Amino acid sequence: MTRRTPQEVRELLLGAARSTFAARGYAGSSTREIADAAGVSEALLFRHFGTKANLFELAVLDPFHAFMEGYVEGRPDPPGGSPPPEVPTRDYIETLYDILTANHELVMALLAARAFEVERPASPELSGALDRLEPTVATELARRGLTDVDVPVTIRVTFAMVVALAVFQDWRLPPEHRPDRQRIIDEMVQFMVHGLARDGAVRV
Repeated sequence: MTRRTPQEVRELLLGAARSTFAARGYAGSSTREIADAAGVSEALLFRHFGTKANLFELAVLDPFHAFMEGYVEGRPDPPGGSPPPEVPTRDYIETLYDILTANHELVMALLAARAFEVERPASPELSGALDRLEPTVATELARRGLTDVDVPVTIRVTFAMVVALAVFQDWRLPPEHRPDRQRIIDEMVQFMVHGLARDGAVRV
């Protein structure tokens, strides 16, 4: 049998943790169950993550940290001028919406754990991931002459809007009247672009 690398073990455990926590919640999931689902020993789980709470935090946050880092690294200064504001806005909103939708059950497990469960995980901290966006967004806005925008608040308002629309789908409208993904994303993009312009006109 081929020996697994530490990175492979870590990824197996994170994948099993996401599936198990999404299905059973935080308190209802055991480290033994997660280790068994990953096909590794429980001792390896603790060696890699230390505690169940640490594993939960990383299982929830890893997709978001990876997205934020990729978004920042993938946005070098454009050589021939900035693209229309809809382009970076759509890139951010569309990708984040899809990540949240794909991890819907896991996000709900996090919310339930923080609100209701006696055994509560360590509080996952998204602030660091959002903080990393601030210089990129500030540079983009300054390039367009939008210097009066409160960047830290704007980033978090946008994130909260996408979370609400992606995660709380059942709260919005019944399925038969629910807008499709494209309509939702189009409207969020226009809301942000026009809102940042302040005067209702799109600045390019």
